[in-house]
Amino acid sequence: MNKRVLLLISDTGGGHRSAANAIVSALQEIHSPCSFECRIEDVAAHCSFPLTQLGLGYSMALRYAPPVYGALYYATNGRRRYRALVRFCEPLYRERLRDLFIDYKPDVIVSVHPLLNHAALRARADAHMEEIPIVTVITDLGKVHESWLTPQSDVVAVPAREVYERALSRGIPPTRLALLGHPIHPKFDDVKGTRDELRAQLGLPGKGFVVMLMAGGEGGGKLLSTALALARARLPIHLVVVCGRNDALRQRLLEAVRALPTPMQVLGFTDAIPEYMRAVDLLVTKAGPGTLAEANAAQLPVVVYDYIPGQERGNVDFVRRNDLGAIALRSASEVVRAVRSLIRSPERLAQIRRNQAAVAPQRSSRQIAALIARMALEAQPGLRAVVSL
Repeated sequence: MNKRVLLLISDTGGGHRSAANAIVSALQEIHSPCSFECRIEDVAAHCSFPLTQLGLGYSMALRYAPPVYGALYYATNGRRRYRALVRFCEPLYRERLRDLFIDYKPDVIVSVHPLLNHAALRARADAHMEEIPIVTVITDLGKVHESWLTPQSDVVAVPAREVYERALSRGIPPTRLALLGHPIHPKFDDVKGTRDELRAQLGLPGKGFVVMLMAGGEGGGKLLSTALALARARLPIHLVVVCGRNDALRQRLLEAVRALPTPMQVLGFTDAIPEYMRAVDLLVTKAGPGTLAEANAAQLPVVVYDYIPGQERGNVDFVRRNDLGAIALRSASEVVRAVRSLIRSPERLAQIRRNQAAVAPQRSSRQIAALIARMALEAQPGLRAVVSL
């Protein structure tokens, strides 16, 4: 027997697709009492202009006008303001999204993007499929945007205690909330080998302090200036720079390596991030929620050096409030000072790791998958108890 799960995303940044992929991977591990057929849909493909250009507009705004994007985020972050946005957008997606639901006939609908929760509810009603459960999986931390908080969703999976409390304050009953962590890929739970073994496998030095620098899958923003500042600071470190899909940046750093005083490993897009996070000592990163959740799971202290205005501000506050690392947003020199301070403070690093262990997602994607599986089987009482956490 197969059950169909439809996951709704928008390719505005890589985090939402990564979260959906993590959930799909966990669902595909479940084979009893049924298997799961999963479909990830970028809803922009089912919209009318200008929503068809949502991904491109997001990328352009972040590249050329981040403050404008931040202003738009805050301008829509209120109940009345967001309702006005929903009313404006509904005619652009309503019929096509309804038709998608009717054609695919999902057993569960999962929203992994804040702008798609109300859209999914409206399209479900239009398709007369109210018996099909909608699960919202929140993928931001801290004080999340109003669009995430939909009391009408059948279940809202939240990544952190702060988000849980905010959801309660917005009228979502506790019976519809599930505190399960941010959906990170199951392979983060399955890394095997000691730190020494992983370092040998990855070509890292067996001894010494190793710092990894990331900026998400696209490898943009302040990554180059931060990498050069760390490499020129003559810190007692080995540096790993993950450039993601930014091949031009990777080539530029590879050309610069020989002239820099700090040993550096330069990577493009890699599937070995779970192993690297278990092998290195410190992560310097922008405030992407998925990366922060992965670091917490690996108990890898962080230095946050950048964030997307509005959208990722809550993630910065989450790190600061839970003491999960250092915040160094003003300049590359501030990042260098933060890294130097942490290298010299093993007690501080140990405390950060203890704090991360307290907030880390435990089997998060597998727990979310088990929740979705139970929702899919809800109409068949004889099968309900088979899928567990």
